[in-house]
Formats: sequence, C-alpha cells, structure tokens
Amino acid sequence: MALAGVRILVVDDDQAVHRLLEELLRFWGCEAVALADNGREGVEKYEAFRPHVVLMDMDMPVMNGYEASRAIMELDPKAGIVILTGMPQSRLAARTLEQGLARVVIPKPFRFDQLEMAIQEALRKRGEAVGAGIRQGAVAS
Repeated sequence: MALAGVRILVVDDDQAVHRLLEELLRFWGCEAVALADNGREGVEKYEAFRPHVVLMDMDMPVMNGYEASRAIMELDPKAGIVILTGMPQSRLAARTLEQGLARVVIPKPFRFDQLEMAIQEALRKRGEAVGAGIRQGAVAS
C-alpha cells in the first residue's frame, strides 16, 4: 500500500470528513489514523499520537487551524501539516502558508490523487522514510 506504516492525524470539525478520510487512509494502508474535532484537541492528540502527517482544516471551533498549526510547529518544527479546507483563499490559510506552518493547501472537495501527493510531500518534508509508495514530484493543485 502507498502509505504503509504512516500515522495520520485528521483535525476537522466535520464528522463526514472524518469518516471519509479515515476510510480512505486505512484503504491506502496507513498504520494508524487519529481524529480530532477542533484545533485544541488536534494539538493534544499530536502530542500523544506523534503522527507523520496532519490533515488540518482551517475554520473550526475552540481553536482554528492556523493557531493549531502554530502550536504543533512549536512542539515539533518538522511536523508535516497539510491544509485541507473549504476556503482555500482565506486569510488563515494564506497566513499558515506564509509562515511556513504548512506547505500546501488542498481545497475541499478534494481529489484523492491531490491528497495522496500532498501527504507524500509532507512525508518528504519531514524526511520520513515511511510508506512504500513515496514518489518524487510536485503537489497537484
């Protein structure tokens, strides 16, 4: 499988997104998938779970994706964060990219190939040698 051995944390307040991503990531062979309903919970789960990649929504209650990404990067400067948002042109998404907290924004609805390439890119950023299907190349937009 393309993502064998990879641990991913999904931080999103939409339960339908949780279900879809959990099923897809398990199909791709992820070792483990953790789910968080808001940014604060995402930061707490990051500390406990130490995932290889975080899929982060921007607009959430309690703590937004920008704040959560910033807090995660303080815990782990090599964190691999991918923004997955319905508002890719938002100021929060732009600020997250500008500050180097994430390297890519994927708009919802997303294509599965876009998501897989973004995860692979986040793994390369971390320097992780996990996942049998790591490919070289740019992230699709």
